[in-house]
Amino acid sequence: MKILITTDFFVPSVTGVSTVVVNEMLMLPFQGHEVRLLTIGDARISYFRDGVYHMKASRIKPFPDSYMTFSYRDPLLGDILAWKPDVIHSNNEFFSMGYARRIQRVLHIPLLHTCHTDFTRYDEQQRIRHTLWDAAMAAVVKRRVRFCSLLISPSAAHKAMLERYRISKPIEVLPSGIELSRFGLSLPEETRNRIRSEYGFGVEHIVLISVCRLASEKRVNRTIDAFFLLSLLEPSVRLLIVGGGPKQESLKQQVRDFGLENRVIFTGTVPSESIHRLYQASDLFVSSSIRESQGLGFVEAMASGLPVLLREDGSLGFSIEESGCGFLYHDEKGFVSILSSLIHNPSLIRQMGERAKKESERFNLERWACALSALCVRLHADFSLKESNQANHRRHDQQGGEHTVQ
Repeated sequence: MKILITTDFFVPSVTGVSTVVVNEMLMLPFQGHEVRLLTIGDARISYFRDGVYHMKASRIKPFPDSYMTFSYRDPLLGDILAWKPDVIHSNNEFFSMGYARRIQRVLHIPLLHTCHTDFTRYDEQQRIRHTLWDAAMAAVVKRRVRFCSLLISPSAAHKAMLERYRISKPIEVLPSGIELSRFGLSLPEETRNRIRSEYGFGVEHIVLISVCRLASEKRVNRTIDAFFLLSLLEPSVRLLIVGGGPKQESLKQQVRDFGLENRVIFTGTVPSESIHRLYQASDLFVSSSIRESQGLGFVEAMASGLPVLLREDGSLGFSIEESGCGFLYHDEKGFVSILSSLIHNPSLIRQMGERAKKESERFNLERWACALSALCVRLHADFSLKESNQANHRRHDQQGGEHTVQ
């Protein structure tokens, strides 16, 4: 079966969405499918390369690491229609979905859509539910997905958000998979020490790592606030912030204001194939995000054998504290208290890391790919049967009309 994936975010951008679509392109061919991808490119011309349609971008950019378009009459669209995909899998509700909808309408094929984002977390004031913000996002998302045949939600908590939006489309919960083998590899001690030294870290340092897109909703500024307090008590601690995004410069300024330039290091955007080395060169994973849709970075860290310190774990579908692979904290005081205790108990860090690696198996990439493939096959079969039945009804109606005229 031919499957066209559409996305606003793609490599080299490091986001949960880009990770998912890269894994999908990698794994679905092993399920017997022919896969291509459509994204909004980084150039003023469109081109097709290595199975990816890069559609011409607008001169206007919403963020430094993403692109947009207002034109859906690109000549490259003819090549996609000629390829004739059987199913479209959309991964963003905005710019690339415009192409997905156009292709769906011309070819009369089903549109599967994964809702990756919990839009309520984009309200920086953290207003309570059912506010004007939530109502506005509900209206936008509901309108954007009205042409979809089936929706995928990465967690039960995220599905609850969609149901609160009163979206009537059928919704399947399918946590995204991770290529665990790459993250589970152990670095030789010499290589690990060399990577740490490249960022100014010695063997005596405890390295905390944060991996995410540097945007408001990830609340990295809160991590830096808490780290500043921790650094006053624990001079051996360091923070490695991995990723790029619109808040990168303001976060660097925050670090300078605290005088933490030698203790907090920004890597910028890192190629996805290299991120596992940074996890394995670190000691603990930290996050201040409170509304993750799927927590892929959490899973990557666990698969790398790192204990995780999080503000919430609802996106994972299990309790990190009950499983013994991490802790939840509620404020800066909790952040400092938990990490101060862990820093002085290296054996507990190792034990929690081993449990974390075991729990990460829940997100096995092969298992996820099989489930996604089955959804696509079922959706295509159901859609084809529905189209066939509707065609039969039209023929019967036409025949009945002809007899009536006679």
